[in-house]
Amino acid sequence: MGSMRHNAIVVTGADYDREKFGKAHMKATELFGVLTSPIVTSNLNGYMSFFVAPDGSKEGWAESDIGDEKRKEFADFIDSLAYGDGSNYVKFVDVAYNELHGTEIERINARTKHYL
Repeated sequence: MGSMRHNAIVVTGADYDREKFGKAHMKATELFGVLTSPIVTSNLNGYMSFFVAPDGSKEGWAESDIGDEKRKEFADFIDSLAYGDGSNYVKFVDVAYNELHGTEIERINARTKHYL
């Protein structure tokens, strides 16, 4: 048995760096398959976003551990897209929420942490 803890990732980027954003979407599709949404473009300012849905496994299950590893690999990949000064036009948040309505941010871009 185990408790349910959903993890979802939201990724947003600016249209002036479509190449890096496309790489992030390809990496998400590679890691998460059908759990990765298509890219959606905002109505204003050309922002693009996509979503990685939770895998549905319970904490303590092997599938949950695999999901944790994939999310870490994906977050590390996005951080690797940063420019030399640490800025990154590909932003993400990995948010966790559970069946008891608890919510927390698991991870965000490395440089962004300095601004929270």
